[in-house]
Amino acid sequence: MTPLKVLLRNTPQEWSDATQNSAYLLTGTDRDHSPEWIKAHYGGAFPEIECFQNYAMNDLVGKRADQLLANGGFKRIIPMAEADVLRAAWLRERHGLTGIRPEDAVYMRDKFLMKQCASAAGVPVAEFRKVRNAFELLDFADVVGFPVVLKPISGKGSADTFILDSEAELDSLLSTGIFAGIDREPDMLAETFVEGTQLRVDGYYSQGVCRFMSAARYIGSHIDFLHGGFMGSTMLDARSELSREVIGFTRNLLEKVLPFGPDGLFHVELWQRPDGELVLGEAAQRLGGGSIFEENRASFGVDFKMAAVRAFCGFEPHDWPRTEALQRQISGQTTISPRPGVLTKVPQSAPFDWVLDYTCAPAGRRYQAMQHTNGEIATFLVSGATSDQVEERLRACVDWFYANTEWSDA
Repeated sequence: MTPLKVLLRNTPQEWSDATQNSAYLLTGTDRDHSPEWIKAHYGGAFPEIECFQNYAMNDLVGKRADQLLANGGFKRIIPMAEADVLRAAWLRERHGLTGIRPEDAVYMRDKFLMKQCASAAGVPVAEFRKVRNAFELLDFADVVGFPVVLKPISGKGSADTFILDSEAELDSLLSTGIFAGIDREPDMLAETFVEGTQLRVDGYYSQGVCRFMSAARYIGSHIDFLHGGFMGSTMLDARSELSREVIGFTRNLLEKVLPFGPDGLFHVELWQRPDGELVLGEAAQRLGGGSIFEENRASFGVDFKMAAVRAFCGFEPHDWPRTEALQRQISGQTTISPRPGVLTKVPQSAPFDWVLDYTCAPAGRRYQAMQHTNGEIATFLVSGATSDQVEERLRACVDWFYANTEWSDA
Protein backbone atom coordinates (compact mmCIF):
# COMPACT_ATOMS: atom_id res chain seq x y z
CA MET A 1 0.00 0.00 0.00
CA THR A 2 1.71 3.15 -1.18
CA PRO A 3 0.91 6.60 -2.56
CA LEU A 4 1.96 7.09 -6.17
CA LYS A 5 4.76 9.49 -5.27
CA VAL A 6 6.48 6.85 -3.12
CA LEU A 7 6.11 4.26 -5.88
CA LEU A 8 7.59 6.43 -8.62
CA ARG A 9 10.78 7.28 -6.75
CA ASN A 10 12.11 3.79 -7.37
CA THR A 11 12.37 1.99 -10.68
CA PRO A 12 10.24 -1.02 -11.58
CA GLN A 13 13.37 -3.16 -11.39
CA GLU A 14 14.15 -1.96 -7.87
CA TRP A 15 10.63 -2.82 -6.74
CA SER A 16 10.87 -6.19 -8.46
CA ASP A 17 14.17 -6.96 -6.75
CA ALA A 18 12.73 -6.02 -3.35
CA THR A 19 9.44 -7.89 -3.63
CA GLN A 20 10.55 -10.75 -5.88
CA ASN A 21 7.29 -10.06 -7.76
CA SER A 22 5.34 -11.39 -4.78
CA ALA A 23 3.36 -8.27 -3.80
CA TYR A 24 -0.06 -6.98 -4.86
CA LEU A 25 0.08 -3.18 -5.23
CA LEU A 26 -2.57 -0.66 -4.19
CA THR A 27 -1.47 2.85 -5.17
CA GLY A 28 -2.64 6.25 -6.35
CA THR A 29 -2.90 8.01 -9.70
CA ASP A 30 -2.61 11.59 -10.93
CA ARG A 31 -2.95 13.72 -14.07
CA ASP A 32 0.42 12.57 -15.45
CA HIS A 33 0.18 8.90 -14.46
CA SER A 34 -2.99 7.11 -15.46
CA PRO A 35 -3.77 3.59 -14.24
CA GLU A 36 -2.84 2.35 -17.70
CA TRP A 37 0.55 4.09 -17.55
CA ILE A 38 1.27 2.72 -14.07
CA LYS A 39 0.38 -0.83 -15.07
CA ALA A 40 2.42 -0.59 -18.28
CA HIS A 41 5.53 0.63 -16.44
CA TYR A 42 5.27 -1.24 -13.12
CA GLY A 43 3.35 -4.32 -14.16
CA GLY A 44 6.57 -6.30 -14.41
CA ALA A 45 7.26 -5.69 -10.72
CA PHE A 46 3.78 -6.45 -9.36
CA PRO A 47 1.52 -9.27 -10.59
CA GLU A 48 -1.55 -7.12 -9.84
CA ILE A 49 -1.92 -3.34 -9.55
CA GLU A 50 -5.00 -1.36 -8.54
CA CYS A 51 -5.03 2.45 -8.66
CA PHE A 52 -7.16 4.95 -6.77
CA GLN A 53 -7.73 8.66 -7.21
CA ASN A 54 -7.01 10.81 -4.16
CA TYR A 55 -5.31 7.78 -2.61
CA ALA A 56 -4.59 9.16 0.87
CA MET A 57 -8.19 10.26 1.46
CA ASN A 58 -9.96 7.43 -0.36
CA ASP A 59 -11.62 4.86 1.90
CA LEU A 60 -12.12 2.58 -1.09
CA VAL A 61 -8.44 1.65 -0.67
CA GLY A 62 -9.23 0.05 2.66
CA LYS A 63 -12.40 -1.57 1.33
CA ARG A 64 -10.52 -3.16 -1.58
CA ALA A 65 -7.69 -4.36 0.68
CA ASP A 66 -10.29 -5.89 2.99
CA GLN A 67 -11.82 -7.80 0.07
CA LEU A 68 -8.46 -9.09 -1.09
CA LEU A 69 -7.47 -10.25 2.38
CA ALA A 70 -10.81 -11.96 2.89
CA ASN A 71 -10.06 -14.09 -0.18
CA GLY A 72 -6.88 -15.36 1.50
CA GLY A 73 -3.36 -15.88 0.25
CA PHE A 74 -1.76 -12.78 1.77
CA LYS A 75 0.54 -12.90 4.79
CA ARG A 76 1.53 -9.24 5.29
CA ILE A 77 0.43 -5.66 4.73
CA ILE A 78 3.21 -3.16 4.00
CA PRO A 79 2.19 0.49 4.57
CA MET A 80 4.60 3.10 3.21
CA ALA A 81 2.91 6.36 4.21
CA GLU A 82 1.05 8.13 7.01
CA ALA A 83 -2.34 7.50 5.42
CA ASP A 84 -1.88 3.73 5.65
CA VAL A 85 -0.58 3.32 9.22
CA LEU A 86 -3.97 2.91 10.90
CA ARG A 87 -5.59 1.51 7.77
CA ALA A 88 -3.07 -1.34 7.78
CA ALA A 89 -3.42 -1.87 11.54
CA TRP A 90 -7.21 -2.28 11.29
CA LEU A 91 -6.79 -4.71 8.39
CA ARG A 92 -4.27 -6.78 10.35
CA GLU A 93 -6.70 -7.06 13.23
CA ARG A 94 -9.62 -7.97 10.97
CA HIS A 95 -7.67 -10.72 9.21
CA GLY A 96 -5.29 -11.97 11.90
CA LEU A 97 -2.09 -10.84 10.19
CA THR A 98 1.21 -10.12 11.92
CA GLY A 99 2.17 -6.56 12.74
CA ILE A 100 1.04 -3.84 15.11
CA ARG A 101 -2.68 -3.53 15.82
CA PRO A 102 -4.80 -0.36 16.14
CA GLU A 103 -4.35 -0.02 19.91
CA ASP A 104 -0.59 0.35 19.34
CA ALA A 105 -0.55 1.99 15.91
CA VAL A 106 -2.59 4.90 17.23
CA TYR A 107 0.46 6.04 19.22
CA MET A 108 2.25 6.60 15.92
CA ARG A 109 -0.57 8.84 14.64
CA ASP A 110 -2.21 10.52 17.65
CA LYS A 111 0.32 13.13 18.77
CA PHE A 112 -1.41 13.66 22.11
CA LEU A 113 -1.17 9.98 23.06
CA MET A 114 2.36 9.85 21.68
CA LYS A 115 3.53 12.72 23.86
CA GLN A 116 1.65 11.49 26.89
CA CYS A 117 3.45 8.17 26.56
CA ALA A 118 6.83 9.78 25.95
CA SER A 119 6.49 12.27 28.80
CA ALA A 120 5.47 9.53 31.25
CA ALA A 121 8.66 7.66 30.34
CA GLY A 122 10.85 10.71 30.98
CA VAL A 123 11.39 11.69 27.34
CA PRO A 124 11.54 15.50 27.09
CA VAL A 125 8.61 17.03 25.20
CA ALA A 126 7.29 20.57 24.80
CA GLU A 127 4.50 21.53 27.18
CA PHE A 128 1.29 20.39 25.48
CA ARG A 129 -2.46 20.17 25.87
CA LYS A 130 -5.36 18.73 23.89
CA VAL A 131 -7.68 21.60 22.98
CA ARG A 132 -11.23 21.09 21.72
CA ASN A 133 -12.45 24.68 21.56
CA ALA A 134 -11.27 28.28 21.55
CA PHE A 135 -11.53 28.60 25.34
CA GLU A 136 -9.12 25.75 26.01
CA LEU A 137 -6.65 27.25 23.54
CA LEU A 138 -6.97 30.66 25.18
CA ASP A 139 -6.39 29.14 28.61
CA PHE A 140 -3.29 27.31 27.38
CA ALA A 141 -1.86 30.49 25.84
CA ASP A 142 -2.52 32.38 29.08
CA VAL A 143 -0.52 29.79 31.03
CA VAL A 144 2.47 29.27 28.71
CA GLY A 145 2.61 32.55 26.77
CA PHE A 146 3.58 32.94 23.13
CA PRO A 147 4.64 31.52 20.72
CA VAL A 148 2.09 28.69 20.72
CA VAL A 149 1.93 25.90 18.13
CA LEU A 150 -1.48 24.54 17.13
CA LYS A 151 -1.86 21.42 14.99
CA PRO A 152 -4.30 18.56 14.33
CA ILE A 153 -3.73 15.67 16.70
CA SER A 154 -3.54 13.17 13.85
CA GLY A 155 -2.50 15.46 11.02
CA LYS A 156 -0.06 14.76 8.24
CA GLY A 157 2.20 16.82 6.02
CA SER A 158 2.10 19.78 8.47
CA ALA A 159 -1.35 20.71 7.11
CA ASP A 160 -3.35 23.08 9.32
CA THR A 161 -0.36 23.71 11.58
CA PHE A 162 0.02 27.22 12.95
CA ILE A 163 2.73 29.03 14.91
CA LEU A 164 1.05 31.85 16.81
CA ASP A 165 3.52 34.50 17.93
CA SER A 166 1.09 36.88 19.59
CA GLU A 167 -2.46 37.38 20.78
CA ALA A 168 -3.14 39.28 17.54
CA GLU A 169 -2.17 36.23 15.50
CA LEU A 170 -4.31 34.03 17.76
CA ASP A 171 -7.27 36.36 17.25
CA SER A 172 -6.74 36.28 13.49
CA LEU A 173 -6.82 32.47 13.50
CA LEU A 174 -9.91 32.35 15.73
CA SER A 175 -11.69 34.73 13.34
CA THR A 176 -11.42 32.08 10.60
CA GLY A 177 -13.54 29.63 12.62
CA ILE A 178 -10.79 27.10 13.32
CA PHE A 179 -13.09 25.62 15.96
CA ALA A 180 -16.55 27.08 15.32
CA GLY A 181 -16.45 26.29 11.61
CA ILE A 182 -16.30 22.52 12.16
CA ASP A 183 -19.47 20.45 12.48
CA ARG A 184 -18.02 18.26 15.21
CA GLU A 185 -15.82 19.17 18.16
CA PRO A 186 -12.25 18.95 16.84
CA ASP A 187 -9.25 17.57 18.65
CA MET A 188 -6.24 19.84 18.25
CA LEU A 189 -2.88 19.81 20.00
CA ALA A 190 -1.48 23.02 21.46
CA GLU A 191 2.21 23.14 22.36
CA THR A 192 4.83 25.59 23.44
CA PHE A 193 7.26 26.49 20.68
CA VAL A 194 10.69 24.90 21.06
CA GLU A 195 13.62 27.15 20.23
CA GLY A 196 16.63 25.40 18.75
CA THR A 197 17.82 23.19 15.92
CA GLN A 198 15.36 20.82 14.28
CA LEU A 199 16.66 17.32 13.55
CA ARG A 200 15.30 14.09 12.12
CA VAL A 201 16.10 10.40 12.22
CA ASP A 202 15.05 7.86 9.58
CA GLY A 203 15.42 4.15 8.98
CA TYR A 204 13.70 0.85 9.62
CA TYR A 205 13.40 -2.14 11.93
CA SER A 206 12.71 -5.72 10.93
CA GLN A 207 12.35 -8.76 13.19
CA GLY A 208 12.85 -6.44 16.16
CA VAL A 209 16.31 -5.36 14.99
CA CYS A 210 17.31 -1.85 13.93
CA ARG A 211 18.65 -2.43 10.41
CA PHE A 212 19.37 1.19 9.46
CA MET A 213 19.20 4.52 11.30
CA SER A 214 20.61 7.89 10.25
CA ALA A 215 20.40 11.46 11.54
CA ALA A 216 20.06 14.76 9.70
CA ARG A 217 19.56 18.46 10.42
CA TYR A 218 16.71 20.44 8.89
CA ILE A 219 17.26 23.65 6.93
CA GLY A 220 14.23 25.92 6.85
CA SER A 221 10.96 24.78 8.36
CA HIS A 222 7.83 22.85 7.41
CA ILE A 223 5.76 26.01 7.96
CA ASP A 224 7.99 28.14 5.70
CA PHE A 225 7.69 25.43 3.06
CA LEU A 226 3.89 25.45 3.24
CA HIS A 227 3.88 29.22 2.80
CA GLY A 228 5.83 29.33 -0.43
CA GLY A 229 9.39 28.84 0.79
CA PHE A 230 11.71 25.87 0.86
CA MET A 231 12.68 23.11 3.25
CA GLY A 232 15.75 20.93 3.19
CA SER A 233 18.11 18.88 5.29
CA THR A 234 21.72 17.85 5.48
CA MET A 235 22.94 14.51 6.76
CA LEU A 236 25.00 14.67 9.93
CA ASP A 237 28.43 13.11 10.05
CA ALA A 238 27.52 9.68 11.43
CA ARG A 239 30.67 9.75 13.58
CA SER A 240 29.75 13.05 15.25
CA GLU A 241 28.69 13.30 18.86
CA LEU A 242 25.39 14.93 17.86
CA SER A 243 24.54 12.07 15.52
CA ARG A 244 25.24 9.52 18.24
CA GLU A 245 23.11 11.43 20.77
CA VAL A 246 20.19 11.78 18.39
CA ILE A 247 20.30 8.11 17.39
CA GLY A 248 20.49 7.06 21.04
CA PHE A 249 17.46 9.22 21.80
CA THR A 250 15.52 7.64 18.92
CA ARG A 251 16.43 4.06 19.77
CA ASN A 252 15.24 4.57 23.33
CA LEU A 253 11.99 6.10 22.04
CA LEU A 254 11.19 3.32 19.56
CA GLU A 255 12.53 0.36 21.52
CA LYS A 256 11.53 1.20 25.08
CA VAL A 257 8.86 3.93 25.07
CA LEU A 258 6.43 3.81 22.13
CA PRO A 259 4.71 0.56 21.04
CA PHE A 260 6.48 0.63 17.68
CA GLY A 261 6.53 -3.13 17.09
CA PRO A 262 9.21 -5.36 15.55
CA ASP A 263 8.83 -4.15 11.94
CA GLY A 264 8.42 -0.77 10.35
CA LEU A 265 9.89 2.24 8.66
CA PHE A 266 10.21 5.28 10.91
CA HIS A 267 10.59 9.03 10.70
CA VAL A 268 11.30 10.88 13.96
CA GLU A 269 11.54 14.66 14.33
CA LEU A 270 13.14 16.30 17.35
CA TRP A 271 14.71 19.52 18.51
CA GLN A 272 17.97 20.37 20.21
CA ARG A 273 17.56 23.33 22.53
CA PRO A 274 20.39 25.88 22.83
CA ASP A 275 21.44 24.18 26.09
CA GLY A 276 21.83 20.86 24.24
CA GLU A 277 18.67 19.11 25.52
CA LEU A 278 16.94 16.91 22.94
CA VAL A 279 13.15 17.29 22.79
CA LEU A 280 10.74 15.01 20.92
CA GLY A 281 8.79 16.62 18.11
CA GLU A 282 6.91 13.61 16.79
CA ALA A 283 7.43 10.06 15.59
CA ALA A 284 5.85 8.30 12.63
CA GLN A 285 5.86 4.73 11.37
CA ARG A 286 6.42 5.60 7.73
CA LEU A 287 8.94 6.66 5.15
CA GLY A 288 10.18 10.23 5.57
CA GLY A 289 8.90 12.70 2.97
CA GLY A 290 10.71 14.87 0.47
CA SER A 291 13.87 13.30 -0.91
CA ILE A 292 14.94 11.80 2.41
CA PHE A 293 15.59 8.27 1.19
CA GLU A 294 17.50 9.59 -1.86
CA GLU A 295 19.57 11.77 0.46
CA ASN A 296 20.42 8.72 2.55
CA ARG A 297 21.19 6.64 -0.53
CA ALA A 298 23.65 9.29 -1.73
CA SER A 299 25.32 9.54 1.67
CA PHE A 300 25.49 5.86 2.62
CA GLY A 301 25.35 4.04 -0.70
CA VAL A 302 22.36 1.87 0.29
CA ASP A 303 18.64 2.12 -0.32
CA PHE A 304 17.01 1.58 3.07
CA LYS A 305 13.53 2.03 1.58
CA MET A 306 13.85 -0.95 -0.76
CA ALA A 307 15.74 -2.91 1.89
CA ALA A 308 12.80 -2.41 4.24
CA VAL A 309 10.30 -3.54 1.60
CA ARG A 310 12.42 -6.64 0.99
CA ALA A 311 12.48 -7.50 4.69
CA PHE A 312 8.76 -6.79 5.15
CA CYS A 313 7.99 -9.16 2.26
CA GLY A 314 9.57 -11.92 4.34
CA PHE A 315 12.96 -12.17 2.65
CA GLU A 316 16.27 -12.21 4.52
CA PRO A 317 17.09 -8.65 5.61
CA HIS A 318 20.32 -7.00 4.58
CA ASP A 319 23.07 -7.18 7.19
CA TRP A 320 24.74 -3.80 6.74
CA PRO A 321 27.50 -2.30 8.90
CA ARG A 322 26.62 0.56 11.22
CA THR A 323 26.11 3.91 9.54
CA GLU A 324 29.46 5.20 10.80
CA ALA A 325 31.14 2.61 8.55
CA LEU A 326 28.66 2.96 5.68
CA GLN A 327 28.80 6.73 5.23
CA ARG A 328 30.84 7.75 2.20
CA GLN A 329 29.91 11.43 1.85
CA ILE A 330 27.72 14.15 3.34
CA SER A 331 24.65 14.81 1.23
CA GLY A 332 21.58 17.00 1.52
CA GLN A 333 18.29 17.69 -0.19
CA THR A 334 15.86 20.54 -0.52
CA THR A 335 12.36 20.91 -1.89
CA ILE A 336 10.85 24.17 -3.12
CA SER A 337 7.14 24.93 -2.97
CA PRO A 338 5.22 26.57 -5.81
CA ARG A 339 3.69 30.01 -5.79
CA PRO A 340 0.08 30.36 -6.94
CA GLY A 341 0.03 31.07 -10.67
CA VAL A 342 1.31 29.81 -14.00
CA LEU A 343 4.92 28.67 -14.16
CA THR A 344 6.11 30.15 -17.48
CA LYS A 345 9.84 29.41 -17.30
CA VAL A 346 11.86 26.82 -15.38
CA PRO A 347 15.47 25.69 -15.94
CA GLN A 348 15.91 22.07 -16.99
CA SER A 349 19.38 21.52 -15.50
CA ALA A 350 21.45 22.95 -12.66
CA PRO A 351 24.88 24.52 -13.35
CA PHE A 352 26.69 23.09 -10.29
CA ASP A 353 28.88 20.00 -10.46
CA TRP A 354 28.05 19.11 -6.85
CA VAL A 355 24.34 18.75 -7.64
CA LEU A 356 23.69 15.01 -7.71
CA ASP A 357 20.09 15.29 -8.90
CA TYR A 358 17.67 18.04 -9.85
CA THR A 359 14.01 17.64 -10.77
CA CYS A 360 11.41 20.27 -11.59
CA ALA A 361 7.76 20.45 -12.47
CA PRO A 362 6.82 21.33 -16.06
CA ALA A 363 6.31 24.91 -17.22
CA GLY A 364 3.03 25.99 -18.76
CA ARG A 365 0.85 24.80 -15.89
CA ARG A 366 -1.02 26.62 -13.17
CA TYR A 367 0.01 25.69 -9.64
CA GLN A 368 -1.71 26.30 -6.34
CA ALA A 369 -0.38 27.14 -2.90
CA MET A 370 0.54 24.00 -1.00
CA GLN A 371 -1.88 22.45 1.47
CA HIS A 372 0.60 19.99 2.97
CA THR A 373 4.30 19.22 2.58
CA ASN A 374 4.27 16.97 -0.46
CA GLY A 375 3.48 19.30 -3.36
CA GLU A 376 6.94 20.62 -4.16
CA ILE A 377 7.77 22.11 -7.54
CA ALA A 378 11.52 21.37 -7.52
CA THR A 379 14.02 19.22 -5.65
CA PHE A 380 17.79 19.30 -5.37
CA LEU A 381 20.14 16.62 -4.07
CA VAL A 382 23.70 17.81 -3.39
CA SER A 383 26.95 16.59 -1.84
CA GLY A 384 29.62 18.32 0.20
CA ALA A 385 32.55 17.82 2.53
CA THR A 386 30.65 18.90 5.66
CA SER A 387 27.09 19.52 6.77
CA ASP A 388 27.76 23.27 6.76
CA GLN A 389 29.03 23.16 3.18
CA VAL A 390 25.99 21.13 2.13
CA GLU A 391 23.71 23.75 3.69
CA GLU A 392 25.55 26.54 1.83
CA ARG A 393 25.12 24.66 -1.45
CA LEU A 394 21.44 23.96 -0.87
CA ARG A 395 20.81 27.65 -0.20
CA ALA A 396 22.73 28.49 -3.39
CA CYS A 397 20.47 26.10 -5.32
CA VAL A 398 17.36 27.77 -3.91
CA ASP A 399 18.63 31.26 -4.80
CA TRP A 400 19.57 30.10 -8.32
CA PHE A 401 16.16 28.48 -8.83
CA TYR A 402 14.26 31.60 -7.74
CA ALA A 403 16.43 33.76 -10.02
CA ASN A 404 15.84 31.55 -13.05
CA THR A 405 12.11 30.81 -12.89
CA GLU A 406 9.30 33.04 -14.08
CA TRP A 407 5.64 33.09 -13.05
CA SER A 408 2.50 34.70 -14.40
CA ASP A 409 -0.68 35.55 -12.56
CA ALA A 410 -2.68 35.40 -15.80
